[in-house]
Amino acid sequence: MEGLARLVSDSLARHGLDAPVDHRRLQWSSWFRCQSSFDLLLVPSEPGLLALAEAIAAPGELATATGKRMLAVLQISQADDVCLGLGRLFAPGNPLRERLSQGRCFARYVVIKDEGQRHSAVAELQNWLASSSETATAFSDLNLGREDTV
Repeated sequence: MEGLARLVSDSLARHGLDAPVDHRRLQWSSWFRCQSSFDLLLVPSEPGLLALAEAIAAPGELATATGKRMLAVLQISQADDVCLGLGRLFAPGNPLRERLSQGRCFARYVVIKDEGQRHSAVAELQNWLASSSETATAFSDLNLGREDTV
């Protein structure tokens, strides 16, 4: 099936048509707790994208969350091997290692074998993450009475 996808994308490129991956249609895994490297036992050794998030509200903590956990995305990255990419988070010297060990972090992944599609998708998602961060910061400043920073 991947061969067919590559043939189609090559054909579109030859004819000058750009068909970037739609990051909203990616088939992400479910969120899973990312507290130790043992949590990665079922993560495939395939190329793809990784998303790392931290719980900012426990289930039922916020009335608007309808009993669901609220996560804040910390990082979106790509890897030639999703399992190894996530495993590196637990390596000594990684700045996120301590944060992960606290048990409030979750991860998810999507397998994307085509390198061009991975680059396109991660760029779009990182742009979304940056713009979401700016919006959240402005909202937070308003709530703290710092309206002059918006």
